[in-house]
Amino acid sequence: MAHTDLSYLNHQSSKFTRLWHYSVGFYGVWIAHIGRQMKLFHQLAEGPMTMEELIITTKLYPAAVRDWCSAAEAYQFIVAKDGKFQLKEHMKRILIEKDSPDYLGGQFSYLALRSLGYGGFEELFKSGKTRNTLLSLDAIKQATDWDHYALLTIARHQKKLHSVLSNGCRLLDVGCGTGGLLSKIYKEYPKSQLVGIDPSNKALSLARQIAGGKPITLANMSAESMKFADEFEIVFLCESLYRIKDKERVVSNCWRALKDHGTIVIVEGFLPESKHDYTTSQLIMGMQLDFSLQGHRFMNKTEIRSLLKGRFLRIHFQGLGGNVYLVTATKK
Repeated sequence: MAHTDLSYLNHQSSKFTRLWHYSVGFYGVWIAHIGRQMKLFHQLAEGPMTMEELIITTKLYPAAVRDWCSAAEAYQFIVAKDGKFQLKEHMKRILIEKDSPDYLGGQFSYLALRSLGYGGFEELFKSGKTRNTLLSLDAIKQATDWDHYALLTIARHQKKLHSVLSNGCRLLDVGCGTGGLLSKIYKEYPKSQLVGIDPSNKALSLARQIAGGKPITLANMSAESMKFADEFEIVFLCESLYRIKDKERVVSNCWRALKDHGTIVIVEGFLPESKHDYTTSQLIMGMQLDFSLQGHRFMNKTEIRSLLKGRFLRIHFQGLGGNVYLVTATKK
């Protein structure tokens, strides 16, 4: 079937071919997510298995596993050799190894889980009604794993950040969500005292489970209402600023929470500032449509500079990939 499709596409316009691959890609997202969610990739990562061995090991519905194997092989997520399926090493790094710089598995799961709520687009376009992002906590957790590990990789190579965290500091995670970043930071930098705030009790409940007894302080508090003053060497806003309506007030609160010469660290996706960048910004532009359903909007670099200017010095942007940036600045 795949060879027939490709042969047919060879006779179509380049625009038709491009759009055809968008539709194929939608199914690829779901094949990847199901393989992760049902631990099919994880089983095959341990060693080659026949289809029947995979069914017996996972105890999943046989017909569904057979259909998934056929689809996953057609999409080249897995390969078959001598009657057995296997997950190649490079695919392990992409699909299941969260600390790999090549990790994309969480993005597939985010897209699949978010698409379950896309029925709300009709209401958005007809009446402007948005949907609460709290319905998507699992989707957000899946998507941010890559950001967290990319952030920690950069932190290890930034002399100031690494030194402050290694020696032990007080760090505030504003909008900590389910607490994944704090748990990862604690594992890497156990000398630091970590505090996370979030307005969602549901998210914090999950954060306490993920923390699993680690000495991480979690509090139900919004970024707009926090009253910390001169308490932290580092304030993190990791994929949280785009969700905040009163950004000026929150940045001011972060400035007040920092000690003199403290560092604000922001991880955000940024919209392109020119239409010439649209081709390389397809992911972020698609996500912006997704976020409009949630009532949120990404910023661009000019807007973030404007937010920080006047309170912070040495504003620095470092690309993490996919239009996601690590922004650091020092309190005046």
